Amino acid sequence: MSRTSLGAAAASGPPWFLVFVLGLMLLRLVYAGQVELAPQEAYYWQYARHLDLSYLDHPPLCAWWMALSMRLLGNTELAVRLPAILSSTLLSGVLYSLGARLYSPAAGVLAALAANATVLFGLGAVVMTPDVPLVLCWTAALRVLCELVLPDGQGPGRFAWRWYLLGLLCGLALLSKYTAALLPLQVLATALVTRRGREALRTPHPYLACVLMLAVFSPVLAWNHAHGWASFAFQTTSRARTVDGFHGFLVGRYLGLQAVAVGPLLYLALWLTAPVLARQAWRGDARARLLAFASLPGLALFTLVSPLHWVKMNWVAPAYIGLMVAAAAGACALRERRAVRAYAALSVGVGAVLMVGMYLMPLCPWIPFRERDNLVSGWRELAEAVQRHRGATGLPAPAVVGWGYKTASELAFYLPDRPETRSDAALGGSGLAYDFWRDPADPEGDAIIVADQRQPLRDAATRLGAHCAAVTELPSVTVHRGPRTVTTFSLWSCQHARPPRQVAARGLPAVSEGAR
Repeated sequence: MSRTSLGAAAASGPPWFLVFVLGLMLLRLVYAGQVELAPQEAYYWQYARHLDLSYLDHPPLCAWWMALSMRLLGNTELAVRLPAILSSTLLSGVLYSLGARLYSPAAGVLAALAANATVLFGLGAVVMTPDVPLVLCWTAALRVLCELVLPDGQGPGRFAWRWYLLGLLCGLALLSKYTAALLPLQVLATALVTRRGREALRTPHPYLACVLMLAVFSPVLAWNHAHGWASFAFQTTSRARTVDGFHGFLVGRYLGLQAVAVGPLLYLALWLTAPVLARQAWRGDARARLLAFASLPGLALFTLVSPLHWVKMNWVAPAYIGLMVAAAAGACALRERRAVRAYAALSVGVGAVLMVGMYLMPLCPWIPFRERDNLVSGWRELAEAVQRHRGATGLPAPAVVGWGYKTASELAFYLPDRPETRSDAALGGSGLAYDFWRDPADPEGDAIIVADQRQPLRDAATRLGAHCAAVTELPSVTVHRGPRTVTTFSLWSCQHARPPRQVAARGLPAVSEGAR
């Protein structure tokens, strides 16, 4: 394949591949408006309603993209998800370009198909989270890095523009999610172990690219400086405090979730690819070194952390990009072997079945699913019930408090007037980003408090007694997926809710977050 620009490389794939990618995009656009928001999406929608330089638990790029989409399409599910759909379409093209540039067009096509046939990337194509811009920028950065460090790369270009494009992409990745802190370190490691990379480090351009990266990331630094470095503390010391020793069951959960995320057969193939890629890198293959540094440190890090801390399904996503390209290249190199072709087809097929099943689960109640883990059904049903209680109290309507940011965010989106809901901080707990959106000294008023049995308000009597002049328990609300029960929500009417500062001033008990 001739060395071409990123966009031209994506377009040079087989025509059926382009039709496939555009067809997927259209299907996802239709699907996006049919399914209720996942709690994380509703939470990031709240980010977008409270635009800022950054937020407690994530950098701002996801919210910025979402806010732009909402400005065009309004407060709809499609508007929330449009950035994810467009990003996933671009990711398919960039992933194809990366595989084709390093190995062959066939490897690029297989890598892109495999990614789209996973729950992690396929479902992530319609669920807008910070991982969406992170993975796109990460993959694009690897594609640019190919031209900078590989022996047959095009080099930095006029005015060394590729180094500055790389710096921009690393900055945007950092502006997406803190996991991207691994990316510039991996770029540096790749430069150090390649001849062209070492030569480039003797010029000013990589260092000026780092300055550009930090400039792009500067909104996060400015926000943290203004808020006592709260986000950095949350991601480091706060998470470290949750580690309480080795837990074998967490390893099983980690491996099981990752097997579901990419499909069990593909997951096994990626693990088998890892030592092969490491061996090729050790022997001096520049392509293998680039992919190994892009994938293996992240995979090793999260695997080592898994016995100590719950590693969520999506955290490992960037580490799979390089491994997928390497695995696709290996399968293409051995395509004459019938067993290899069969395993590759089966890996993609099994992943696709899991992914399609996850797509259809909210729409088809007959698909078996552990309803406790069903986070996209019943929110409209809950909002209708809460609105009836709000309407019965007259004006002004009581405030709405969701115990847990998930419930608070979903109610903010699905209640008809889209009110400024409150979260745990209204009851003396920690509301994550909600703590920065509302003054804890708000005046007294009535409130309806809602708690999901999946995240129950265990100390309700003590906590509500401390924060409400009077409490009336309301009928609970059970929500459904078709005839199946998803979960039940407990509701209370809180008269003259006291702000947390007032509760502390009166010497009333403040129940710790650990009671949840």
